[in-house]
Amino acid sequence: MSFGNGLLLRVATRWISGTDLDSAIADAKRANSRGFGAVLNYLGEDVTDSKVADRHTEQYLKLQGAIASSGVEGFVSVKLTQFGLASDEAGARNRLESIAESAERLHQLLWVDMEGSASTQKTIEIYSDLLSRHKGVGLALQAYMRRSRDDLKLLLGSGARIRLVKGAYREPSDVVYPSRREVSQNFSSLMRMLFDGGDNFAIGTHDSKLIEEAEKLADSKHVEFRFEMLKGIRNELKGELVGSGYRLSEYLPYGEEWYAYSRRRLSEHPSNVLLLVRSLI
Repeated sequence: MSFGNGLLLRVATRWISGTDLDSAIADAKRANSRGFGAVLNYLGEDVTDSKVADRHTEQYLKLQGAIASSGVEGFVSVKLTQFGLASDEAGARNRLESIAESAERLHQLLWVDMEGSASTQKTIEIYSDLLSRHKGVGLALQAYMRRSRDDLKLLLGSGARIRLVKGAYREPSDVVYPSRREVSQNFSSLMRMLFDGGDNFAIGTHDSKLIEEAEKLADSKHVEFRFEMLKGIRNELKGELVGSGYRLSEYLPYGEEWYAYSRRRLSEHPSNVLLLVRSLI
């Protein structure tokens, strides 16, 4: 590892839970000690090699077992392209099925992340098929996607468990809302739909206005939900929400592919660049 990468890894521990499973479990325990649940994700996407997809599957199965044996309050969240969706859909379905069966056996939830628009429809189809056999599975929906309102209507009708997030992939404006204002407005609209017709859903945002709106909706709707936030972002607010009686989970990514994820964190939050600069002094 080069000096530059080693330095970035030191800074990146703000957003990732290390590069191996043991580090991830230790971080999940720390999250639990603060009153947070843990959503663990093994980093990686866009896999086309079946052997790599199999290794990712094995890592998730080991991770689920470690969560159970260590007593961690948490569960895993997976990306379908980690399992070779683009090159081998049948194989990806089979790999996801094995992880869903493991989650059910261990009495754990399982989240399916949403990725770029090229895989949105297929991800929803695979998730819906999985939901017909495994009730404890959830799906992320991205508020910046123009199609998400229609998707949410259909998914709520099938009893889906939803994690609502804003979305972070670069997409053309005919696919996503291009402005922050429009994304926030759509997030608010979709969130109201969840509070009206959903249950056991997750609100994944660090936006204070949207969080305040969720709190007001919770006062009148009385449904089961939790907040979800990324590791290393808005830590003080997380504590305040838990102190107010809300359930909250921290999204804890880990793995050897930490570099690309960390670069995204730096680009999304310019203030994080200061951490990198300070570490040089």
